[in-house]
Amino acid sequence: MTNRNSACVLAALMTSVLGSICSFAQGNGAISGTVVDENGVPVSEAKVNAEPEDRRPGSLLLHYVETDSGGHFMISRLAWGKYKLFAKKDDSGYPDMRWSFYSDDIFPTATVTPTAPDVEVQIQLAPKAAVLTGSIANALTGAPLNAGLKLTRAVPPHKWISTSVPPNYRVLLPPSSDILLEVSAPGFRTWTPGHPLRLAPGAELRMDISLEPSHDPDLHPSWFLVPEGYVGWLLLEYNVKDAQPAPEKNEIKTFKFPANGVLNTSSAGPQRGAEDHYFYYSPDGSLREIPTDYRNGKGMIWGQHEGAKNGVFTQFGFFVGIEEQYRKLQTQATHPGPIPLQQREAKGPQ
Repeated sequence: MTNRNSACVLAALMTSVLGSICSFAQGNGAISGTVVDENGVPVSEAKVNAEPEDRRPGSLLLHYVETDSGGHFMISRLAWGKYKLFAKKDDSGYPDMRWSFYSDDIFPTATVTPTAPDVEVQIQLAPKAAVLTGSIANALTGAPLNAGLKLTRAVPPHKWISTSVPPNYRVLLPPSSDILLEVSAPGFRTWTPGHPLRLAPGAELRMDISLEPSHDPDLHPSWFLVPEGYVGWLLLEYNVKDAQPAPEKNEIKTFKFPANGVLNTSSAGPQRGAEDHYFYYSPDGSLREIPTDYRNGKGMIWGQHEGAKNGVFTQFGFFVGIEEQYRKLQTQATHPGPIPLQQREAKGPQ
């Protein structure tokens, strides 16, 4: 056999072997079935996933599908093995049962093999969760706050979840269970209701929470200077190589935004939880504090958020305008810049 023929045969063998390996890793198994509620009624638009019990390479991908109008689903192209099955429909009060905080580690399983490649199951959603809703705000100014919620089962206490929520929040609680709640935000004292929450399935409780500033002396505030009359999103890009540093005096950085709403600086960004200040600046250099009286409808700073690149925080953004304008444009946070005058339908406090 010539070298050329040997190479061709070897290539063909390798292609065949690799194809077999890929086929095995991808698999040809399928799990299908129906998702029903606690009364046995099929649930449409529920999310279903199959999580492999083992941790073999190639088996870690989670498969998510949505049920049809009859509650039916199919998850195909599964590698051979045993799977844990979970379903959820948050907006209807059925949480993600992947979390033991909700499921108590009770879930159906299915095994697909070359001799039994197609498995049919029924997944029953747990009784409806209880719903906790409300708002979170600064106790001094009434400014809305993004916060972290930690929910812990009183028994057993090792089952808990922690999640970030917007100022107007909604979370699901395991029903008929004692749940401990902690609410926290950088620069504020952690808040708890002082007693466990226990709600019936499907019950809803509203809690409007005010967080007290911690006045941490180790946190240094920043000043944000915005062009007079500016309405729209602003974006601070910090730790930018070769950009100008932000002026600093008495450990207070001043970030002065140009008319286009985007500021690059080589300085570090604002400190989380610091008691920052926001000002309008005029062409003559004079400053005027931007209204932050949210209780009386005069708050003008909204939607503070951070952005990351390659896993490192390098951005800070916020919106300046009245609440009506913010609500209308809150999805445009990634497009900083002033709103054209003709789009400003309402005037805020001046």
